[in-house]
Amino acid sequence: MITLPITPEAGYFGLARYPAGGTHGPRIQTSVQFVYMISGEVEIFVDDQPMRVPAGSMALLLPGRREFFRFHRSRPSEHSWCQLDYAQMPEGLVAALSGLSPQLPINAEIEQLLELGLAVSASSHIDPSVAVVKLGEALFQYYVALDALPPSERPAPIPRSVRLACQYIARHYPEPLTLEQIARHANCSVNHLINQFKQRFGITPGRYLWQTRIERSASLLRQTDIPVAAIAEQCGFSSPFHYSRMFKDIHQDSPRAYRARWRELAET
Repeated sequence: MITLPITPEAGYFGLARYPAGGTHGPRIQTSVQFVYMISGEVEIFVDDQPMRVPAGSMALLLPGRREFFRFHRSRPSEHSWCQLDYAQMPEGLVAALSGLSPQLPINAEIEQLLELGLAVSASSHIDPSVAVVKLGEALFQYYVALDALPPSERPAPIPRSVRLACQYIARHYPEPLTLEQIARHANCSVNHLINQFKQRFGITPGRYLWQTRIERSASLLRQTDIPVAAIAEQCGFSSPFHYSRMFKDIHQDSPRAYRARWRELAET
Protein backbone atom coordinates (compact mmCIF):
# COMPACT_ATOMS: atom_id res chain seq x y z
CA MET A 1 0.00 0.00 0.00
CA ILE A 2 1.38 3.40 -1.04
CA THR A 3 1.32 6.11 1.62
CA LEU A 4 2.26 9.77 1.41
CA PRO A 5 5.79 10.01 2.91
CA ILE A 6 5.24 13.55 4.22
CA THR A 7 2.24 15.80 4.69
CA PRO A 8 1.57 18.04 1.69
CA GLU A 9 2.28 21.72 2.22
CA ALA A 10 -1.17 22.71 0.93
CA GLY A 11 -4.33 21.21 -0.50
CA TYR A 12 -7.04 22.58 -2.74
CA PHE A 13 -10.47 21.46 -3.91
CA GLY A 14 -12.17 23.05 -6.89
CA LEU A 15 -15.09 22.79 -9.29
CA ALA A 16 -15.24 23.88 -12.94
CA ARG A 17 -17.77 23.77 -15.78
CA TYR A 18 -16.62 23.90 -19.39
CA PRO A 19 -18.85 24.52 -22.44
CA ALA A 20 -19.07 21.97 -25.22
CA GLY A 21 -15.75 21.82 -27.03
CA GLY A 22 -13.89 23.67 -24.27
CA THR A 23 -10.15 23.20 -23.76
CA HIS A 24 -7.62 23.85 -21.02
CA GLY A 25 -3.86 24.08 -21.35
CA PRO A 26 -1.31 23.14 -22.36
CA ARG A 27 0.32 23.25 -18.95
CA ILE A 28 3.02 21.50 -16.95
CA GLN A 29 1.57 19.72 -13.93
CA THR A 30 3.28 20.86 -10.72
CA SER A 31 1.26 18.91 -8.11
CA VAL A 32 -0.37 15.59 -7.38
CA GLN A 33 -3.89 16.16 -8.68
CA PHE A 34 -7.10 14.14 -8.91
CA VAL A 35 -9.67 15.18 -11.54
CA TYR A 36 -13.18 13.75 -11.21
CA MET A 37 -15.65 14.04 -14.11
CA ILE A 38 -19.12 14.78 -12.77
CA SER A 39 -20.77 15.08 -16.19
CA GLY A 40 -19.71 15.17 -19.81
CA GLU A 41 -16.26 13.84 -20.66
CA VAL A 42 -12.66 14.95 -21.08
CA GLU A 43 -9.73 13.71 -23.11
CA ILE A 44 -6.49 14.55 -21.33
CA PHE A 45 -3.30 14.45 -23.37
CA VAL A 46 -0.47 13.63 -20.96
CA ASP A 47 2.88 14.07 -22.71
CA ASP A 48 0.83 13.81 -25.95
CA GLN A 49 -0.67 10.44 -24.92
CA PRO A 50 -4.51 10.62 -24.86
CA MET A 51 -6.51 9.45 -21.84
CA ARG A 52 -10.32 9.51 -22.07
CA VAL A 53 -12.02 10.17 -18.73
CA PRO A 54 -15.83 9.65 -18.79
CA ALA A 55 -18.32 10.89 -16.23
CA GLY A 56 -18.05 8.90 -13.00
CA SER A 57 -14.29 8.36 -13.35
CA MET A 58 -11.30 10.05 -11.75
CA ALA A 59 -7.86 10.70 -13.29
CA LEU A 60 -4.59 10.87 -11.36
CA LEU A 61 -2.21 13.53 -12.71
CA LEU A 62 1.45 13.61 -11.69
CA PRO A 63 4.05 16.39 -11.51
CA GLY A 64 6.39 17.17 -14.36
CA ARG A 65 4.09 16.08 -17.17
CA ARG A 66 2.69 18.23 -19.97
CA GLU A 67 -1.11 18.21 -20.09
CA PHE A 68 -3.82 19.42 -22.43
CA PHE A 69 -7.55 19.01 -21.74
CA ARG A 70 -10.19 18.71 -24.47
CA PHE A 71 -13.76 18.50 -23.14
CA HIS A 72 -16.75 16.84 -24.80
CA ARG A 73 -17.46 18.35 -28.21
CA SER A 74 -21.25 18.44 -28.07
CA ARG A 75 -22.27 18.88 -24.43
CA PRO A 76 -21.03 20.80 -21.37
CA SER A 77 -18.70 19.07 -18.92
CA GLU A 78 -18.35 19.55 -15.18
CA HIS A 79 -15.48 18.32 -13.05
CA SER A 80 -14.12 18.70 -9.55
CA TRP A 81 -10.53 18.28 -8.46
CA CYS A 82 -8.24 17.85 -5.48
CA GLN A 83 -4.69 19.15 -5.62
CA LEU A 84 -1.87 18.36 -3.18
CA ASP A 85 1.12 20.73 -3.25
CA TYR A 86 4.62 20.10 -1.90
CA ALA A 87 7.35 22.63 -1.29
CA GLN A 88 9.68 19.89 -2.50
CA MET A 89 8.36 16.70 -4.07
CA PRO A 90 9.26 13.71 -1.85
CA GLU A 91 11.93 11.53 -3.41
CA GLY A 92 10.48 8.51 -5.15
CA LEU A 93 6.85 9.60 -4.80
CA VAL A 94 6.22 10.25 -8.49
CA ALA A 95 7.84 6.93 -9.41
CA ALA A 96 5.65 5.12 -6.87
CA LEU A 97 2.49 6.85 -8.06
CA SER A 98 3.33 6.01 -11.66
CA GLY A 99 2.51 2.42 -10.77
CA LEU A 100 -1.11 3.33 -9.99
CA SER A 101 -3.91 3.28 -12.55
CA PRO A 102 -4.03 6.67 -14.32
CA GLN A 103 -7.81 6.67 -13.95
CA LEU A 104 -10.44 4.72 -12.04
CA PRO A 105 -14.23 4.56 -11.85
CA ILE A 106 -15.16 5.81 -8.41
CA ASN A 107 -17.98 5.25 -5.95
CA ALA A 108 -20.38 7.51 -4.07
CA GLU A 109 -18.06 7.76 -1.04
CA ILE A 110 -15.30 9.45 -3.03
CA GLU A 111 -17.81 11.82 -4.60
CA GLN A 112 -19.02 12.76 -1.13
CA LEU A 113 -15.42 13.27 0.00
CA LEU A 114 -14.88 15.69 -2.88
CA GLU A 115 -18.08 17.55 -2.01
CA LEU A 116 -16.94 17.81 1.61
CA GLY A 117 -13.60 19.17 0.47
CA LEU A 118 -15.37 21.84 -1.59
CA ALA A 119 -17.62 22.75 1.34
CA VAL A 120 -14.76 22.96 3.85
CA SER A 121 -12.68 25.03 1.41
CA ALA A 122 -15.47 27.60 1.25
CA SER A 123 -15.63 28.06 5.03
CA SER A 124 -15.50 31.71 6.10
CA HIS A 125 -15.50 31.01 9.86
CA ILE A 126 -12.23 29.12 10.29
CA ASP A 127 -8.94 28.59 8.49
CA PRO A 128 -9.71 25.39 6.54
CA SER A 129 -6.17 24.74 5.29
CA VAL A 130 -5.28 21.88 7.66
CA ALA A 131 -8.65 20.16 7.24
CA VAL A 132 -8.43 20.46 3.45
CA VAL A 133 -4.98 18.79 3.42
CA LYS A 134 -6.30 15.94 5.58
CA LEU A 135 -9.28 15.46 3.27
CA GLY A 136 -6.88 15.42 0.32
CA GLU A 137 -4.77 12.75 2.01
CA ALA A 138 -7.92 10.71 2.70
CA LEU A 139 -8.89 10.99 -0.95
CA PHE A 140 -5.41 9.82 -1.95
CA GLN A 141 -5.60 6.75 0.29
CA TYR A 142 -9.09 5.92 -0.98
CA TYR A 143 -7.82 6.04 -4.57
CA VAL A 144 -4.90 3.76 -3.66
CA ALA A 145 -7.29 1.31 -1.96
CA LEU A 146 -9.58 1.22 -4.99
CA ASP A 147 -6.61 0.64 -7.28
CA ALA A 148 -5.55 -2.32 -5.14
CA LEU A 149 -8.84 -4.11 -5.87
CA PRO A 150 -8.98 -6.59 -8.76
CA PRO A 151 -10.51 -4.86 -11.81
CA SER A 152 -13.61 -7.08 -11.56
CA GLU A 153 -14.30 -5.76 -8.03
CA ARG A 154 -13.91 -2.05 -8.78
CA PRO A 155 -17.11 0.00 -9.03
CA ALA A 156 -18.44 0.69 -12.51
CA PRO A 157 -18.97 4.35 -13.43
CA ILE A 158 -22.31 5.47 -12.02
CA PRO A 159 -24.72 7.45 -14.27
CA ARG A 160 -25.26 11.01 -13.11
CA SER A 161 -28.97 10.44 -12.47
CA VAL A 162 -28.14 7.54 -10.13
CA ARG A 163 -25.42 9.52 -8.34
CA LEU A 164 -27.82 12.43 -7.77
CA ALA A 165 -30.51 10.07 -6.50
CA CYS A 166 -28.08 8.34 -4.11
CA GLN A 167 -26.93 11.71 -2.77
CA TYR A 168 -30.51 12.84 -2.23
CA ILE A 169 -31.41 9.60 -0.45
CA ALA A 170 -28.29 9.84 1.76
CA ARG A 171 -29.34 13.31 2.91
CA HIS A 172 -33.10 12.77 3.24
CA TYR A 173 -33.61 9.08 4.09
CA PRO A 174 -35.32 9.87 7.46
CA GLU A 175 -38.06 11.75 5.57
CA PRO A 176 -41.14 10.19 3.88
CA LEU A 177 -39.69 10.18 0.35
CA THR A 178 -41.49 9.23 -2.86
CA LEU A 179 -40.01 7.98 -6.11
CA GLU A 180 -41.31 11.12 -7.80
CA GLN A 181 -39.33 13.30 -5.39
CA ILE A 182 -36.16 11.29 -5.86
CA ALA A 183 -36.50 11.30 -9.66
CA ARG A 184 -37.13 15.03 -9.70
CA HIS A 185 -33.91 15.70 -7.81
CA ALA A 186 -32.10 13.28 -10.16
CA ASN A 187 -33.39 15.28 -13.16
CA CYS A 188 -35.03 12.28 -14.84
CA SER A 189 -38.29 10.35 -15.03
CA VAL A 190 -39.29 7.69 -12.52
CA ASN A 191 -39.11 4.94 -15.15
CA HIS A 192 -35.64 6.03 -16.27
CA LEU A 193 -34.41 6.10 -12.67
CA ILE A 194 -35.82 2.64 -11.97
CA ASN A 195 -34.11 1.23 -15.06
CA GLN A 196 -30.80 2.89 -14.17
CA PHE A 197 -30.88 1.54 -10.58
CA LYS A 198 -31.67 -1.97 -11.80
CA GLN A 199 -28.77 -1.83 -14.24
CA ARG A 200 -26.32 -0.44 -11.67
CA PHE A 201 -27.41 -2.11 -8.40
CA GLY A 202 -29.88 -4.81 -9.41
CA ILE A 203 -32.60 -3.21 -7.25
CA THR A 204 -35.13 -0.40 -7.54
CA PRO A 205 -34.60 3.08 -6.03
CA GLY A 206 -37.26 2.24 -3.46
CA ARG A 207 -35.37 -0.84 -2.32
CA TYR A 208 -32.14 1.17 -2.23
CA LEU A 209 -33.86 3.71 0.03
CA TRP A 210 -34.99 1.01 2.46
CA GLN A 211 -31.55 -0.59 2.50
CA THR A 212 -30.03 2.82 3.28
CA ARG A 213 -32.43 3.24 6.19
CA ILE A 214 -31.65 -0.25 7.48
CA GLU A 215 -27.86 0.24 7.33
CA ARG A 216 -28.03 3.65 9.02
CA SER A 217 -30.17 2.11 11.75
CA ALA A 218 -27.70 -0.79 12.14
CA SER A 219 -24.93 1.74 12.79
CA LEU A 220 -27.03 3.34 15.53
CA LEU A 221 -27.72 -0.07 17.06
CA ARG A 222 -24.01 -0.83 17.19
CA GLN A 223 -22.76 2.53 18.41
CA THR A 224 -25.49 4.02 20.61
CA ASP A 225 -27.96 3.15 23.36
CA ILE A 226 -30.88 4.87 21.60
CA PRO A 227 -34.06 2.79 22.07
CA VAL A 228 -35.07 0.67 19.08
CA ALA A 229 -38.38 2.51 18.68
CA ALA A 230 -36.56 5.85 18.51
CA ILE A 231 -34.09 4.48 15.95
CA ALA A 232 -36.99 3.30 13.82
CA GLU A 233 -38.48 6.80 13.87
CA GLN A 234 -35.13 8.53 13.21
CA CYS A 235 -34.44 6.33 10.20
CA GLY A 236 -37.77 6.84 8.46
CA PHE A 237 -39.80 3.76 9.41
CA SER A 238 -43.53 4.09 9.99
CA SER A 239 -43.53 1.89 13.11
CA PRO A 240 -41.20 -0.27 15.24
CA PHE A 241 -43.01 -3.36 13.90
CA HIS A 242 -42.38 -2.33 10.27
CA TYR A 243 -38.75 -1.58 11.13
CA SER A 244 -38.18 -4.90 12.89
CA ARG A 245 -39.68 -6.89 10.01
CA MET A 246 -37.56 -5.16 7.35
CA PHE A 247 -34.42 -5.30 9.48
CA LYS A 248 -34.80 -9.06 9.95
CA ASP A 249 -35.23 -9.54 6.19
CA ILE A 250 -31.70 -8.17 5.66
CA HIS A 251 -29.79 -9.12 8.83
CA GLN A 252 -31.65 -12.34 9.84
CA ASP A 253 -31.90 -10.91 13.36
CA SER A 254 -34.31 -8.57 15.08
CA PRO A 255 -32.83 -5.15 15.90
CA ARG A 256 -32.59 -6.09 19.60
CA ALA A 257 -30.89 -9.41 18.87
CA TYR A 258 -28.50 -7.69 16.46
CA ARG A 259 -27.54 -5.13 19.12
CA ALA A 260 -27.05 -7.84 21.75
CA ARG A 261 -24.83 -9.88 19.42
CA TRP A 262 -22.62 -6.88 18.68
CA ARG A 263 -22.26 -6.09 22.36
CA GLU A 264 -21.22 -9.65 23.09
CA LEU A 265 -18.56 -9.43 20.38
CA ALA A 266 -17.30 -6.13 21.77
CA GLU A 267 -16.89 -7.64 25.23
CA THR A 268 -14.91 -10.69 24.10
